[in-house]
Order: sequence, then C-alpha cells, then structure tokens
Amino acid sequence: MPYKHEYFDEDEAEELDPEVVWKTNPNPWANWKEDKGYVDNRRFVKGPVLSNENDPGSGGGKNNYTFGKELKWKLAVALLLFGAVWAMFRYDTEYTLKGQALVKQALTDEIDFAAAAAWYKETFAGAPSFIPIFQDNPEPAVGADGTVKLPIVTPLEGGSLVRTFAEMLNGIELAGSSEAEVVAAETGRVLLLSDQSTQGSTIVIQHVNQRVTVYGMLGKTNVKVNDWVEAGDSIGNLLKAEGTQPSLLYFAVKQNDLYIDPVGVIPID
Repeated sequence: MPYKHEYFDEDEAEELDPEVVWKTNPNPWANWKEDKGYVDNRRFVKGPVLSNENDPGSGGGKNNYTFGKELKWKLAVALLLFGAVWAMFRYDTEYTLKGQALVKQALTDEIDFAAAAAWYKETFAGAPSFIPIFQDNPEPAVGADGTVKLPIVTPLEGGSLVRTFAEMLNGIELAGSSEAEVVAAETGRVLLLSDQSTQGSTIVIQHVNQRVTVYGMLGKTNVKVNDWVEAGDSIGNLLKAEGTQPSLLYFAVKQNDLYIDPVGVIPID
C-alpha cells in the first residue's frame, strides 16, 4: 500500500487547502529541521504539526508555564516582605525599632536628586576617551556666515586715483597706461554695453547682493550683453592716450540703486 501523508485527505488523497493549512499553522518554518517524515517537493509551505505540544490553541505550553511559575514566586516574596514589615510595626523591640526608623525614613525623606545627578555626571557623562575625536576639550562655538564670499579685484591693475568719490559723487576716476587692460571687479553678468563714442564705451555688470559696477571711457570691449564674467576676467581696454598723457577709467559702484564710494568695497591701488 502506498504511504499516505497525514496532510492528505484519506478518501480523495488530495492535498488540503493551502489557506486552511496556513491558518492552522501560522509559523510553518518552526519545525522544518525536525521533520523527518514524508517530504512533498511541490509544497513550499510546511503543514501544521498536529500534536498537542505545539498546538496554537493549547495556551502557549512551556512559555505559559514559565510565566505562571515566575509570577507565583514573585507573589510569594512580596507577601513575605509585607508580612515582615507588618510584624516589625506590631512589636517594639530593639531591632524592630531600628527597622521601623529605616522604613519611615525611606517613605518620608525626599530623594537627593542633586547628588544622584552629580554621581551620574561624574560616572557616565562625557564622550569615550578612546575615540580620538571625542575629547574633553570642546572648541568655542563660532557663528556661521551664510553670505557668499566671492573674490573682488581692482578693475585697473596699477591704476592711480585721480578723482575721488567726494569730487564726482557718483564714482571715481583711475589713471592708467595707454590701452591698459580693464577687468571685472566681481563675478557677474554683463547688463549693458554702450556704443563707442568720443568718450569711449561703457560696460555695466550686475553682481550678487544688488550690486552693480560701471566701467566707462573704454576704447575696446571684449564682452557683450548677457555674458557671464568672473572676477579678474578681461572686459576691455582703455582709450589710446595722446602723447605722455595717461588714459582714464571711470569706475562706479551702485548698491541697491545708490552710488557708493568704490574705495570702500573695491581694492584700489
């Protein structure tokens, strides 16, 4: 007679409904190593163990027994302590009076949290000393500056200040050699480029923080509108000087649409 596995129906010899098997044994992997009986290679879920020892409805078996036993001896210890304290307060002897005083002190005196906190801090506070970065020498806090730091350079290298902001009220004039190179003072976008005239060309560059720089009296320009330039990039040259006369550069700085003294924000030689 062919061997019939216990999870096959005796009449039809068909496998039980997988849903029923799963509900009967929600933890099918627990006994895989213990099963030495019939193995069905087509089955991916192990069937239930129908013994009373691991029956899901049997009340937990060994775990419940352990919990009940532990609860019983804890209850017994609590009753013994309660009885001992009760008896201590029933009789006034040399030893019971000392015990009564200790119990009263424990129930009435406030806990010294300050001492406990000091002990905890001394014992556990601080970082582990075996980790190098966790040392007991914290550095003083330094405020972080969130502003963008961009380089600022002089627009005319070696230029001399010939007219100040106090004289012109809207900029300064720098003197340089004939056709000297003019560079962008800060990083920004070319906002305006005027046509060449007898007074030269003018370039306006928009920077961050609502700042605008103006470069006037240029003889040659190397940029066009909407070009992006970095600080120190060449944007043009001064006009060609006549004889020994120097060439001049008009330079202005506007902050929030107001002219400010360029010497205060731009390094002028």
